[in-house]
Amino acid sequence: MPDRAGTAPSPSVLGHLAGWLTVAALTVLVLSPLGYRVRLLDAGWAMDGFATGLAAAALAVLAGVIGGAVSLASPGRRSGAASSLIYALVSAAALAGALYLVVLPGWDAPPIHDVTTAPDDPPRFDVLRQAHYAGLPYNTYRQYDQQSGHRVSAAYADLRTLVFDRSLRQVFDASLGAARALGWKVAVADRARGHVEAVDAATIFGFRDDIVIRIRLNQSGYTVLDIRSASRIPGSDYGRNAARIRAFAKSLQAHLPPMYRGP
Repeated sequence: MPDRAGTAPSPSVLGHLAGWLTVAALTVLVLSPLGYRVRLLDAGWAMDGFATGLAAAALAVLAGVIGGAVSLASPGRRSGAASSLIYALVSAAALAGALYLVVLPGWDAPPIHDVTTAPDDPPRFDVLRQAHYAGLPYNTYRQYDQQSGHRVSAAYADLRTLVFDRSLRQVFDASLGAARALGWKVAVADRARGHVEAVDAATIFGFRDDIVIRIRLNQSGYTVLDIRSASRIPGSDYGRNAARIRAFAKSLQAHLPPMYRGP
């Protein structure tokens, strides 16, 4: 029905839709990672919810832009354009922020969730495996085979064994310090075995990943360090584990430079 003279113009249906979608998108994008962090949602529901929030934000942008354009083109309805375009702008900002923080950092990462500097002989989890994976249906994905080792080597050729002309104790202490400096929660620190296990969490969702560090002497008498970082959830890790290993190596080398990288 046309607007009567002297009455306020009614907002467009698309403007209302953009508003509801914006509120829904912001709510879901915030509550999905929060729900996982407080253990109200499992990983699958949290990720599905986040994807739904992204879709709602994209639809809100579309509805807001179209609604704003329609309002501007309709005599007597131009005052509704501002709210529609504001909703579109807010949703676009939320969509861009979510993509930048969660999706884009590892959008081109290979579908690998278990990364190590020693694919042919990866360090083995001990305490963390027993604590978190015993009896679970996906606990066997931790077992490296030749195929998975080749995938890791091909995807992350820069991740190699670190070799030091330092004592086992020096390398162990420096490694433990680097792990703690990165904010990892150390679960095992056995200097006699040269064995460290730790847990780290992703920033947004708080998905927990496990790390194991193995330090030993090679046949030439040098101290060698290998590290493994693995996600608890199968599928792509968006490059998170490889980035964590690189950050550890950088932190360690700042205080204890290796002789060279490689076996």
